[in-house]
Amino acid sequence: MSDRERYLRRVERLAVPLMAGACLILLIAAALLAAPVGIAGGLAMAGAMAGLAGLVVLHERARRRAETRRAALERDNAVLMQENEDLRVFVSATTHDLHEPLRKIQVFGDRLRDRMGLMPDPDALRCLERMTDAATRLRDLLDALKIHVRIDSRNTAYEPLDLDELVADILSARTGPVPGTIEVSGLAPIEADRAQLRILFENLIDNALKYRRPDANVHIRISGRTETDSGGGRIVIEITDNGIGFDNRHSERIFGLLERLHARDAYPGAGVGLATCRKIARQHGGSISARGESGQGACFTLILPLQQANLSYMPLAAGG
Repeated sequence: MSDRERYLRRVERLAVPLMAGACLILLIAAALLAAPVGIAGGLAMAGAMAGLAGLVVLHERARRRAETRRAALERDNAVLMQENEDLRVFVSATTHDLHEPLRKIQVFGDRLRDRMGLMPDPDALRCLERMTDAATRLRDLLDALKIHVRIDSRNTAYEPLDLDELVADILSARTGPVPGTIEVSGLAPIEADRAQLRILFENLIDNALKYRRPDANVHIRISGRTETDSGGGRIVIEITDNGIGFDNRHSERIFGLLERLHARDAYPGAGVGLATCRKIARQHGGSISARGESGQGACFTLILPLQQANLSYMPLAAGG
C-alpha cells in the first residue's frame, strides 16, 4: 500500500466520527434552542437527528464495502497461495521424475562410447557427445530449479550467522587455485538461514569467477558496511569484480528466471542462479541489485537486515 493510499484511508476513518461529532454538537444546540424558540428549535433538532442518521448509514455502507474488499483480497491471496503450492509440487515432482531417465541416457551413452573402441566414427561420436551434453545440461537445470523452488518460509530456519566464516568456508572449499585475488572485509554477523546464504554467496562468487576477462587476473572484492534503520540495522554488501561486465540496461533482466545474456557454449550455466539469489534476499527481508559496464566488471549490492523479527533462535556452535 502506498503512502497516499494509507493517508486517504486514515482520512476516511476520521471523517465520519468528526462529522458525527459535529452533528451531535448541532443536536445539543438545537435542544438548547428548542425551549425558547419552540417550533424552530424542534425543526433544528429534527434536522440534526436526520443528519446524524445519514452519517450512520454512510458509515455502515463504507464498512460493508471495506469488508467486501477485504474478503475478496483474502480469497485472491488464498488462490495465489494454492497456485504457488501447486507449482512447487509440480516442479519438485518433475525434477525428481526426470532424473532417472536422464541418468539412463548418460549411463547408456558411456556404454556406447566404450563399445566404439579406440577409433570411433567421428560423426557417431559427435552425435553421442551432443546427446550426453544435453542430458547433463538438463540435469543441471533440474537441480537448479529444485533449489530455487525450495526457497520459501517453510524451508527457512534463521540462526545467528557469521558471514566472515561462511565466505571463508566457501572459498576454502573451492577446488583448484583461484586465478587472481579475492578480498573480504567488513562482514558483520547477522540472523539468517545458513544454507540459503551459502547458496547465495556461492552463486555470486562463481559468477565473478566464470565471467572473468581472458586478458586479466581475477580481482574480486567482497565488502560490507552496517547501517542503522528502524528495524534493528542492516548490512550492505558489495561483490565487485573486474570481469567482462554487462550492459547496464540488463541490470534487472539478469535476475529473471532462465535469463541468459551470453551463449551457452561461451559461458555454461542454467540461468537460474541470480533468480535464486534474489529470491533468497527477499525471503530474508532484503534486496539485491546489480550494475555493470561491458568490459569493465560488475558490482552486486546485497542488503540484508541484521536481525529477523521472527527469529527461531539457534545458538552458534562452539567456535562458530
